[in-house]
Amino acid sequence: MNISGISEALATRFAAAAITPPTGYNEPVTATHLLPNAITTTPIALVFPPVAEFSYSGHKRSGDLDYTIRWYIANTADKPRAAAALYAWYDVLVEMLEASFDLDATASGVTHAVVTGARAGPAEYAEKEYVTVELDVTVHTEQGFNPST
Repeated sequence: MNISGISEALATRFAAAAITPPTGYNEPVTATHLLPNAITTTPIALVFPPVAEFSYSGHKRSGDLDYTIRWYIANTADKPRAAAALYAWYDVLVEMLEASFDLDATASGVTHAVVTGARAGPAEYAEKEYVTVELDVTVHTEQGFNPST
């Protein structure tokens, strides 16, 4: 398993090359799992490190990696404009994993990745407030392994 690689694959699904922005809005500046010191331009998608839970049966490890992917859409200085952007992006983001269910990461044991929840509202990053769409994403993995004693 390569958690950094899986995290990068998730970010790739939200990058400019993979997403069509809502009409009238800019492509994402970046989508990354390598968290920056500050946000300089929006929109930007940040993939936060996962919480993982695994089970073992025989020589197989199964598990779920639960990620938070937060889209920082705009700063909150102009609330009506920020709210309009939030609604415009919401549906686009929730549907982004449907085109590549396994993230093209089957070598890392990924069987599927799904959005399990979403919420929108203000959030801070580096002491600045933004309107955000936050996605809960579960990545299921299954891999064989050889235990050593």
